[in-house]
Amino acid sequence: MRAKRYIKLEPSEVITMEEGYKNATHHQFKQRCHCLLLSHQGYDMYSLKSIFQVSHPTITNWFDSWETHGIVGLRNQLGQGRKPIFNAADESLVKSKVKSSPQTLKKVRQELKEALQKDFSQRTLERFLKTLVEPVGKEPEKV
Repeated sequence: MRAKRYIKLEPSEVITMEEGYKNATHHQFKQRCHCLLLSHQGYDMYSLKSIFQVSHPTITNWFDSWETHGIVGLRNQLGQGRKPIFNAADESLVKSKVKSSPQTLKKVRQELKEALQKDFSQRTLERFLKTLVEPVGKEPEKV
C-alpha cells in the first residue's frame, strides 16, 4: 500500500495560502490554495478529490507544482483558454473596412475574411467592433 501524501506548510506559508484562498480573483487559484490548506490540516487525497471533484492526478499535479514552484506554481500558466480571433494588428484594417461601408457588415466581413485569411462570424465582428467604440456619456467622477 502506498504511503499517504500530505503537504506540510510553514506558518508563513499557511498565512500566504489563506490570503490566496480568501482574496485571489481567480477561482482555480483559490481552489488550489484551499486544497493545500486542507492537506496541511490532515485531509488525505481521497477526501480532497471528492471535496474538489477532481481526479487523483489533478491533486498530485497541484502538490507537485507547489513543491517545485511554490505559490507561483498554483497560478494558471499564460496561454490557457481560447485565443482571440482579432488582435491589435488587425484593428486598423477592421476600422478602415468598416469606415468604407459602415452599413453593410456582411460585405465588410467577406472583405476581412479574404484579407486576414481568418474564419469568423458576423457576431464575432460585431463584438470586436464594440470593443473599439469609445464610451459615450459623462466622464467618470474624480475622487
